[in-house]
Amino acid sequence: MKQPFIERTYFFFTYARVILDDELLRRLIHKQAYSYIVGLSHENLSFDVPVSVRKKQTINIYLNKPMEEIFRGYSDTARNEIRRTEKMEGLQFTRDDGKWGDVYAMYLKHRNARGLPVHTCSFLQQCMLFNAYWNGTLISTITCYDAHPYLRIQNIFSRLDGGDKELRRIAGFAARRLVHEICTYGNGNGYQLLDMASANFTNPARAGITQFKNSFGGVVSDEYTYTYKSALARFAGRIRNMV
Repeated sequence: MKQPFIERTYFFFTYARVILDDELLRRLIHKQAYSYIVGLSHENLSFDVPVSVRKKQTINIYLNKPMEEIFRGYSDTARNEIRRTEKMEGLQFTRDDGKWGDVYAMYLKHRNARGLPVHTCSFLQQCMLFNAYWNGTLISTITCYDAHPYLRIQNIFSRLDGGDKELRRIAGFAARRLVHEICTYGNGNGYQLLDMASANFTNPARAGITQFKNSFGGVVSDEYTYTYKSALARFAGRIRNMV
């Protein structure tokens, strides 16, 4: 997909997001092409204009090796759950099936139930779409940035059906299988790695999702988020903080 992934306009402010394309990020910031530019990188970069940087950790699954070797790197739990999904006749897995209405409805329920911020459907639609269905019902989704030769997870979310513990268990299995499906797709189409997105090893509230992301044999690495704001955008921010 062509980057920058997101180009939005707020009144006369423009916004762009660059995923794992350091050359493009440098070029856009050098040209000051947008009011706001946010870039994700695995490298510690320098720029010729003021840019803020935030350093976190991520988990990268390297895909430039035989798929059998990648699978062996998964944890025992991940391998066992993926194998189990292969025997569940009611499960179906798709890529880019276009069911954005169902996807977004599930996304809203998932995020609202956890008190997390929500984005518009168009934000998700910048990504590749990997879905899992149980007996025809959507139960798990992963949206994934295509920044060839890199893939990066954007969102992972599943169906929350109250006290139906069995459905939640199946949705959990399906989510692991979706990561495996993304790895298989990337491995077969010349991608170098799958970036599982930020991993927080210190916040107990994030322990579950971090453990999930860390169960696929990836390598913990640094990631950097760079944010450029034009002079006008910085001025507007100061005014807003004063009000």
